[in-house]
Amino acid sequence: MRIAQVILPAASEYERKSQRLDHAGLARKHEVVVVEPATLRHIATNVVHFYGNDLAVKLVMGLRRPFIASAEPHAGPFTFTFRRPQRPRYIVSPIAPIDPDARLQLLPEAVDDAYFEIGDWRLEIGSRDSNLQSPISNLLIGTFGRHRPGVANMLEQTLARLHRTREDVRWSVFDHAPTPDDLRAVDVWVDPATSESDLDGFVAEASAAGKAVVASRTTINAQRLEKGRTGFLVPPRDPNELAHAILTALFRSEAAKLKIEAAKQTAGKYRARQRLRVLERIYEILVQ
Repeated sequence: MRIAQVILPAASEYERKSQRLDHAGLARKHEVVVVEPATLRHIATNVVHFYGNDLAVKLVMGLRRPFIASAEPHAGPFTFTFRRPQRPRYIVSPIAPIDPDARLQLLPEAVDDAYFEIGDWRLEIGSRDSNLQSPISNLLIGTFGRHRPGVANMLEQTLARLHRTREDVRWSVFDHAPTPDDLRAVDVWVDPATSESDLDGFVAEASAAGKAVVASRTTINAQRLEKGRTGFLVPPRDPNELAHAILTALFRSEAAKLKIEAAKQTAGKYRARQRLRVLERIYEILVQ
């Protein structure tokens, strides 16, 4: 099977991560080509996979191949057409739809195997003193922050609240997808997402790496953290609750250990092979 992958210009870090892992897995059995949107019509493939929610109508008008995407095609303010645009055969998402539709397909989130190899699940958080006033230094919180609406403001407000109790807490905001080495260095990973459409928190990677995780209770994060069983969930846009959960994750070692151990038991759901199995089945249906 020949598969075209099209990374749309505004594709999120989540979509770009997914494309890289899909390419690596599919290339073992299929011919996979990464195609620029402008050249798609000139390259022969059996199926097309669009990565990103910014799928313009003009890209799929007259496309004579089955395709899947993360969202329906949209028309820009200056786009006019007399024909109804072709719709994706499937809309794929890591979030299970509330009202299942034959076109909505749950596509599991995947994490690179390298994140599972960090340490040996030694639960380093257990070395923290349970007394919030103890003189521990160099506590590092990690967050992915690039191009995420509202995140910078949440970080500023939350850090101000943390510093009322602790002056030794630092926050590292990554402008790139955190590597395994990046995650190895942090004490707690935080995703202060403010929108349901923000999938870029790298909560799955941190969980797979054995880190204590604090995240906004968006649909995707509730799913990632098993409704709070494998991480701390807080209301979105609430810096008070976020600061409280971070302090708990840093200094209440027993609470953090329980969640890290639970994450260890369920981390296998992020193995790339789980996603690949579903994706290959979708492609097989498309080319039948």
